[in-house]
Amino acid sequence: MPLPWTIDPDIRRASTLPAEVYGDPRWLAAMRDRVFARSWQLVADTDAVRVPGSTHPFTLLEGVLDEPLVLTRDTQDRLHCLSTVCTHRGTLVCEHGAVLPALRCRYHGRRFAHDGRFLSMPEFEGAEGFPSPADDLPKIPFGAWGKLLFV
Repeated sequence: MPLPWTIDPDIRRASTLPAEVYGDPRWLAAMRDRVFARSWQLVADTDAVRVPGSTHPFTLLEGVLDEPLVLTRDTQDRLHCLSTVCTHRGTLVCEHGAVLPALRCRYHGRRFAHDGRFLSMPEFEGAEGFPSPADDLPKIPFGAWGKLLFV
């Protein structure tokens, strides 16, 4: 969506944006895609996942991106950020922060390690070609600045 106005780089000549920018859903969609989805967002601090096995589910930019994610700390004390949507039927694998032995989908019982690796699914032990890397939870880039965690 091209800008129908110009923005002077000299702040002394600044003006207010047109009212439509604040209420038109097209502008929200453009900002979501061009600004929020491409920038780092503060989501928690390291206290949220203090001990191995900790989980901290959250929705990234609720009302804008609405992406369900989870921060985890594995047994090697490494942090991870993962999609919390099961790769099978889309059920959330972690809805409440807790210290857990693994992430588990309530729909079919799929279990995932704290780093997102698929671990097991009941009654699928002998299935050929299963699991595959597509069964792992997607990893989300994240970074830390001191205690602050950004996605």
